[in-house]
Amino acid sequence: MSACEDASSDEGNYDYTYKEMLGRFYRIHLKNYRNDFIKVQFLHIVAAVLLLIPPLIMREIIDEAIPNQNFGRLGMLVGAALVIFIARALVRKHTIYHGHRIAQESVRDMRNDLYQHYQRLSMNFHDRKKTGELMSRIIDDLNKLQEFVHHGPEAVINSLVLIGGTVLIMLYMSVSLTLVTLIFVPALYIFSRLLIQRMHEAFRETREAKADISDRLEDNLAGIKVIKAFVSEREELERFQETTQEHTDKRLNAIKYISLLFPGSRLLNSMGVLIVLGFGGYLTALGTITVGTIVSFYAYLQQFRAPILRMVHMTEDLSRFFASMERYYKHMERTPEIESESVGVPKPPSFEGRVEFEDVNFCYEEEEQVLKGVSFAADPRQTIALVGPSGAGKTTIVRLMPRLYGLDSGSIRIDGSDIRGFSVRELRSAFAMVMQDDYLFSDSVAENIAYGKPGADEDEIIEAARAANAHNFIVNDLPEGYDTQVGQRGLRLSGGQRQRVSIARAFLKNPQILILDEATSSVDLETEKLIQEAIERLTEHRTTFVIAHRLATIVDADEILFVEDGRIKERGSHKELVARGGDYYRFYEMQFEEGSEKTASLS
Repeated sequence: MSACEDASSDEGNYDYTYKEMLGRFYRIHLKNYRNDFIKVQFLHIVAAVLLLIPPLIMREIIDEAIPNQNFGRLGMLVGAALVIFIARALVRKHTIYHGHRIAQESVRDMRNDLYQHYQRLSMNFHDRKKTGELMSRIIDDLNKLQEFVHHGPEAVINSLVLIGGTVLIMLYMSVSLTLVTLIFVPALYIFSRLLIQRMHEAFRETREAKADISDRLEDNLAGIKVIKAFVSEREELERFQETTQEHTDKRLNAIKYISLLFPGSRLLNSMGVLIVLGFGGYLTALGTITVGTIVSFYAYLQQFRAPILRMVHMTEDLSRFFASMERYYKHMERTPEIESESVGVPKPPSFEGRVEFEDVNFCYEEEEQVLKGVSFAADPRQTIALVGPSGAGKTTIVRLMPRLYGLDSGSIRIDGSDIRGFSVRELRSAFAMVMQDDYLFSDSVAENIAYGKPGADEDEIIEAARAANAHNFIVNDLPEGYDTQVGQRGLRLSGGQRQRVSIARAFLKNPQILILDEATSSVDLETEKLIQEAIERLTEHRTTFVIAHRLATIVDADEILFVEDGRIKERGSHKELVARGGDYYRFYEMQFEEGSEKTASLS
């Protein structure tokens, strides 16, 4: 079996029971908040018990204090009720604040852990995942967990205490009236459960329709130039209207169930009230129970409906909580292919820059083998060019050097030491990469340049920009100079400007090993000249690996590696390879002929 056949994601191989996930969550993620969490749950019990007392006080006032004109007793009962209301308000204040605090802080820790874990996972993982999926795990799923951490235990405790306490007290006051009154409870539960299940399904469809609006909107706004160029505004508007109409229909369907749930549950609850008034009035006339008992029953029934609805909601919330928790753990338990730390060879004060590949094999997950027995060596301060058709494996070779991906077999050494012996931080600190479409963060120009050296002062940033031929356009063409915000992905800058900012970032990092991947493509000739001058300065006294389709940019390389089908087919200087008349020569001739044809057509 090849390394590629064996390389498969271990995500999805974990099966959890609800009990295991719940136990793990409270054992691991709430361990720093355990005492506070227990206190809050105890106070939830206290708050629920305090809510059960006022109807009993009402009964005492109606049956004893008022008929006997015992105003002292009346004042004492009213005072007791006031104390209970104040005490419950204070308890609720504590549970609301600290319950939310515990949920917020524990989920903050989980979010930080997941973000750190995503950073540790290799590019193999990130290549296979959509950004939206990862954002959904770290934001949406953890938001659901946060809501449940606070409101879940509160809902369960309050509902159980209120339902259980109410039934016991009502049984104490009148067994027969309690049994007759509770006839409606199974109907209320079944009715609520059926509607809430359908309501949650309708809201799930609503969320999906809302996501479709976001996708359509993001697609249209990102492609607004194409839409305008093809005069497709009307067609796109119609598509957008269809999407928003679908969301509206799904939303109204969900609201339909809400409009049935609350009036319907209130109607069933009102039937219980009518039973209390009717049968309770009959028992009162017989002298079996008192008027105060009827009033207490009425009060208990008024607060009986809410916990039943809450418990029904909880069954749905619990399933969403466990689904989010399972997705969280499946990502967290994905084993990083590359460990960040290593106990191997310590990094020297400065790499010399000798790079050696020995029989390196590699494949991306669940794909065919990309590199097949690649071996070569680059001496310090040499410039090595990688040339070949698209998909040959050139970019993969340079991405393996700083361990953006883990090797399947073979070894890569720097200054004679296997790169797996260095910590990832130590290793990558020696590299800088300037790619064809380098990513700029939505920050100022200065902050993007300083990314190469956190803490760099203004003079260092300007010096790096001058070396990259970027200073002039920054101060002359940008409205706020170095403080200009570049926009998301640097879209407020031209392609050539983005390239020069990326080169300035590399200058500031001052790496020992430099990787240039198509760094001068897709720019005009004047800009290419400025970039090429900056690159020549940047590559001085550094081991440099260059990937370029335009062979004119790499003819002066110390050595050219012609890569095809994951193998190095030829190596040598430009003159040697041309004289040899092999694959490189044919590749060079083909490009030369294409360039001549374009020149002739322009003439």
